[in-house]
Formats: sequence, structure tokens, C-alpha cells
Amino acid sequence: MSAHLCLDVLTVGLTYRDLVFTGVDALPQAGEERYARGLHEMWGGIATMARVCAALGMRAGLATEVGDDDASRRLLADMAAAGIDTSLSREHPGWRLPVTVAMSLPEDRAMLTVEDPLATEVAGHLERTAFTARSIIVDLRDPAAPWLQRARAEGATVFASRGFDPTERWGDEALSGLDATDVWMLNDLEARAFTGLDDPLAAARALSRRVPLVVVTRGADGMVAVDATTGEEAVVPAFPVDPLSTIGAGDSSLAAFAYAHGRTDSLEERVTLTAFIVSAVLTSPGGAATPPDRAQLLELAGQGGDRRLDLVRGLLA
Repeated sequence: MSAHLCLDVLTVGLTYRDLVFTGVDALPQAGEERYARGLHEMWGGIATMARVCAALGMRAGLATEVGDDDASRRLLADMAAAGIDTSLSREHPGWRLPVTVAMSLPEDRAMLTVEDPLATEVAGHLERTAFTARSIIVDLRDPAAPWLQRARAEGATVFASRGFDPTERWGDEALSGLDATDVWMLNDLEARAFTGLDDPLAAARALSRRVPLVVVTRGADGMVAVDATTGEEAVVPAFPVDPLSTIGAGDSSLAAFAYAHGRTDSLEERVTLTAFIVSAVLTSPGGAATPPDRAQLLELAGQGGDRRLDLVRGLLA
């Protein structure tokens, strides 16, 4: 590792080995067998965010926990091939990457995960490293550590996701890391659960009392966002597409927003660019496993009649 690593974005958290069934028309009921039309392997979780950021031209780093298993070795090789720095990742002999089996439906997805607990705190070793990153993407399920506060004090913008609360309590204890966060992205189910509010914009307003900028993703209904610092609000429809896979859509959204954050000061423009990038990922043959790069995005933005595409082309140029 270099004496001081400089990145555009550092993604921090666990990586999952995703086994994704595609072409599933409906989930099987108890005792029922159904058939999918495809099975794909990809690296999910925080690795998806690193991959999308790298495809967008950002100097991306991945700080994740790996084992000495074959999947961990292949993960590191694939990240290196994508131009992603993994020098801040840490190996745990005898441990293995978590595995998620996912079924991707046209409108949503369902997942089942097996995960061996770690003996140490995720990314705790970053306390003893020297790096600089303009943006840091973290998972709020991992406890906020002094290294994150230090990076934020040095000028990094912290983007966070939280994911589904397996306890389904959706209480304050699940949000202990919010004080070290600048931007929080979550889906509408999570926003409703944390606030008790059915309206996504009202939920975003309520959550912005905890985090300065909140983005709520709504699938085919688009995104809403509230910036409590500037008073801006944005309600952005999705770009209409026929998705090939919805796996990794949430992770891609946060990575795309971290990229858009550096392209314009307008909240609505940032959310619009994010929505476009996510629509392109959803229609990519490999989905989030092979996200489109900026050249491909510019080509896609030149097609179609959506009047927002002129704005998108300008932000991508």
C-alpha cells in the first residue's frame, strides 16, 4: 500500500457473492418448483458501488473484508481488473465471503443470505491507515468509527445506506451512525418503516432532521430528495425502461448519486442524473455486474424523446 492513498471515492463495508436467478416470472410458493431463464454470479453489496463508481470514471477504492477462499481471491482479481484499488481491504484466514441467492423479478427481487460473523469490527483497521477520499460510501449497519469522523473532518462527504433491518424494529439503535453522515439514501419501504409515514416526500423531510440530505428511491416511481441545508426538494420520475435485472439497483443508485454530487449543485439535477444512470444499469445486459461507462451513457442519452436527456448529456460531458 502507498504511504497515502488518494481517491475520488472509497466504498467501505461487506461484499457479498451474489448468485442471481433472472427471468423469474413469480416467486415459488411453499412446496412449489419454478424455473428461471438464467443464473449469474456477481459481487454485490459495497463492491457494486465501487464497480459503478469506477465505470463512471472515478478513482475508486474498495475497503472490504475478505477470506482466504476462492471467492475472495476472484473478487480481488475482478476488482483489480476494473481498476478498483483494494489495498485497504483486509484478509481473515478461515473466513469466507457471505453468499446471497437472489431472484430477480420484473418489478422487484427477493434474497436469502448466509453470512459468517466476523471476529472484528468491519473496517476497523482503517484507524491505522493513511488515505484521502473526496467521497466515502458506507453501510450504516456497520458502526461508525473514529476513522470516518476523521475523514469527514478532512473534507470527505459521507454517503450512507442502511438496508433492511432484520429485527424489523426500525428503531433509533439502527441509526447510530447517522451523526457521521452527510447523505442518506434508502428505499421507500425503509423510509416508511423508520418514520411511520406513507408519503415518501414527507418521510424524507422527517429523516432530514437526522441527516442533512436524504434521498428515497421508489423503484419505477422514481426518487424524492430533501436537502435540509439548502431547503431544496426534488421529486423526479424514473426514466421508463424494461429492466433486465433489478439486482443491485439500490447500490447502483447510491454510487450514481455520489458521482452526480460532484457534477452540479442543483439537487433536482443530481437526482435526475442518478435516475438516468440507474435506468441504464437496469437495462445493461449484465446489470450492475457490468455497469455502463460514461461513453455508453452519453450514447444512451442521445436516444429517446425524454426532454431531460439534454440535461443528462450536459452533466455527463
